Amino acid sequence: MTIWAAYSNFEDHEKGSIEMGKFADFIVLDKNIMTCDEADIPNIQVEATFVSGKMVYEN
Repeated sequence: MTIWAAYSNFEDHEKGSIEMGKFADFIVLDKNIMTCDEADIPNIQVEATFVSGKMVYEN
């Protein structure tokens, strides 16, 4: 959840950005989805998944 979505749900004090004291649920991808070629997007792999700041999956 991004900061603006968290803000609209009145949850910006606990979600929406990576900061001390906030939930840390996120993934790490093998390519930058914002700068890679559009054709590469379906092939992007998840390298790691974090839930509450703890790694729960690593490729």
